[in-house]
Amino acid sequence: MRVNSVLLLIVFICLSLSSNASEKGNNAGHILVLNLVGDAAPYEMDVDGFEEPATCFDVNLINAKNGKMIGTATDCLSDIVPGSNGGLELIGTTFFYLHEGMIVTRGSTTVQEANHEIMTASGISITHITGAAGAENAIIDGTGRFADSTGTVRLSGMVSMHDGGIYFDCLFVITLTDE
Repeated sequence: MRVNSVLLLIVFICLSLSSNASEKGNNAGHILVLNLVGDAAPYEMDVDGFEEPATCFDVNLINAKNGKMIGTATDCLSDIVPGSNGGLELIGTTFFYLHEGMIVTRGSTTVQEANHEIMTASGISITHITGAAGAENAIIDGTGRFADSTGTVRLSGMVSMHDGGIYFDCLFVITLTDE
């Protein structure tokens, strides 16, 4: 009877340790496909790494795999300058607030006026296309399960700029590497 109790205790300890390890870090190879969707009004917020306040927007965060709301996101735009071909260049810092923790990503982003009429599935007329990608680590902070995470981020987005705000329908593909 004692041997069974000792074995159960060892199994319990091992499972507890592996569970804690998966809560923080150990996300290598995990891919998050997150959809920022919704209409948002701009506000200013100080963002680490920038002298001027960023223009930020709070948006719903949807799991693109199943369409369910899984949190919220704050998308902050800094260092906005005219780009080539009439577009804009900016630095995007995005805070993803998920049940398992928070991920903060940053990357150089391009916003370009749409060349032809584009409508979302829900009938929103899109005015601009936005995108970013890179091979370098784009995760600048994380908490909970995402503490100490590293990875790449790809943004493919559609936005409708209008007086007083922006409608977002942007996909973020976050590939966690945890090197």
